[in-house]
Amino acid sequence: MAVLCLQVVSCLPASEGSGAAAKKTWCTRGEACWPTDQDISEFRAKLNPETKRVLKWDGQPHPRVCSVPINSPGDQPLYGWGSKGMDALYYTEEAISSLCFLEVGETRTVCLAGMRNNPLENWHPAMVVWALTSAHVQESVKFAVKHNLCIMVAGTGHDFMNRHSCNDGLLIRTTLLKDISWDLNDARGFGNDGGNVKFGSGIVFSEAQKSASDHGRYVSSGWAITVGIAGWSIGGGHGPFAPSAGLGVDNILEVEMVTADGNLVTANAQQNHDLHWAVRGGGGSTWGVITAFTLKAHVNPATGFAKGEAVWYGTFCSAGRERLHLLIDAYFNWSLTLNKKWSGISFFTPVLSNETQCYGNWTFYMTYVYLGSQEEASEKWLEFTERYPPTAQGGGTKTTWWEFVVDYPLENIIPLPWTYPGPQSAGSVPSVTVSRQKVQSGEMGAQVKLALDECTASKRCQRQELYHDITGQTDSPQDPNVSIGPGFRTAMFHFVVGGWNSTMMEKYYNLGDNSYFSESGYDQPGDSWKSRYWGEENYARLLEIKRKWDPHNAFWCRNCVGSDLETPSRHKPLPIYK
Repeated sequence: MAVLCLQVVSCLPASEGSGAAAKKTWCTRGEACWPTDQDISEFRAKLNPETKRVLKWDGQPHPRVCSVPINSPGDQPLYGWGSKGMDALYYTEEAISSLCFLEVGETRTVCLAGMRNNPLENWHPAMVVWALTSAHVQESVKFAVKHNLCIMVAGTGHDFMNRHSCNDGLLIRTTLLKDISWDLNDARGFGNDGGNVKFGSGIVFSEAQKSASDHGRYVSSGWAITVGIAGWSIGGGHGPFAPSAGLGVDNILEVEMVTADGNLVTANAQQNHDLHWAVRGGGGSTWGVITAFTLKAHVNPATGFAKGEAVWYGTFCSAGRERLHLLIDAYFNWSLTLNKKWSGISFFTPVLSNETQCYGNWTFYMTYVYLGSQEEASEKWLEFTERYPPTAQGGGTKTTWWEFVVDYPLENIIPLPWTYPGPQSAGSVPSVTVSRQKVQSGEMGAQVKLALDECTASKRCQRQELYHDITGQTDSPQDPNVSIGPGFRTAMFHFVVGGWNSTMMEKYYNLGDNSYFSESGYDQPGDSWKSRYWGEENYARLLEIKRKWDPHNAFWCRNCVGSDLETPSRHKPLPIYK
């Protein structure tokens, strides 16, 4: 995830039919399949409603516990609503007809309980469950399947792609599944030198890295500290340690998952290995509900973690534009020389202004992490910064990654639709993964220059976000036993491109065949999302696994594996519940 909030593409409502074809149908209110008050009461009783449920951040220096909505007092999750206790189940007797949080001071409990980032399509839950155990998740899945309700799942609710949503169904919140168990000596025999750790699926990276630092370890993670391990890991997972420790998918040793029949299954390389492969890149909300992950642990580098930041400013006058183009070329040439110990993000931000000379200016910001001390990293860092001195720079070394994480800036969620597609944007977070070859050829740099020059040429100013934090370094590990697209597996950059029309997006897509599942365009031509996320061969295999483990398509999310399958109406209970 971005270290800063991603740019708002559009707040306009989507046109009708903007979503992917959804052939799946669910029970609706008024039909015989819809749960009665007695059904809901009996369901609630199975969720241990007497057990207290609290979601509260205790402030610095404690780890964050969940996503934080924008403008939340005290940086509390859920605008502080969960700090005094929550119910096991929330239900609204009438479908929500107006957007949640459209007005300041939202009081509808289903809206508050179901708070999540960028909920598009005007899809709202009818019920929200706050699960405390895997058994609660099992009961929730059985209830939803019995009544043919659409199932949505959210941990932190950071998702940009609306995969945490469907309409008038059951939202299962895994946020409170917070168990942590360390196996530092690999007693379970996974074969990882640093041991492993089992996290409940509600753990966020702030909690994960604090616990890891207490054990002399770190885990592969994203940049944003309140992003959860679940969606990040199974969608691919890029971040500060991916070039050396592997992507999120590479670090999944085992999952515990509630499947469509309500069973809790374990999937690893030996047991249910097909499902294990599927969740290592196949994305979430379509296989089942994961309640726990066992992930690789990595021993802290002996000389610590170094981090550097630098920023350059200029105008779009001829000299300033020339300097910008030189910086772009120099940056990409320098990035090609970095080994797996390096990982970073860079933002090229153009700004149009009638008050600025030549009607605009630009900023180039980059931050890099090095596995080792600042002294060890300095020679390579200075190769770039001494030749092109930044306006400002800084950096330092810490013994543990938690020391950087503890006060890391938040990436707040916005509980309103804010990245709808339209004529000037594919919506959400349009992206492409770019190979080392495209960088070496200069095609990547040329596209960045073209986009930035558009700021003054057409008044379209879009930040170019470059995530040099995947496994495209020449010495990065590239585990083949994952289901992400082959172009993502070997890519050097995850490139978030901003909002553009279809003509410009075609130019971006010419840079690579794949896009990152968790940060990509909401609308993609036809069913091209299948090949962009996974490639044709991987998608065919994923679809077979989907049909095996979820033959009735109980789990659905937009532009997910099997989301366009023909599924017969299930207004009658499935055979397993007769």
